[in-house]
Amino acid sequence: MPVVHIANAGPLDIEQRRRLAVEITELVHQVTGKPHASVYIRIDEVSRENFAVGGKLLADRDAEKA
Repeated sequence: MPVVHIANAGPLDIEQRRRLAVEITELVHQVTGKPHASVYIRIDEVSRENFAVGGKLLADRDAEKA
């Protein structure tokens, strides 16, 4: 049973989450041969205040750009 965990910085709308579920399931099926029904996907939306890249919170980078 493949398990895919996606952590996204910021929110996704329902259509984006649906598309991720469909397309990632299909890719895992193509690569592994596992049946679609055995592919589990977890999508976590992480606040940009709780996600950092290069030592900077994404929320701080956003503020600098504004």
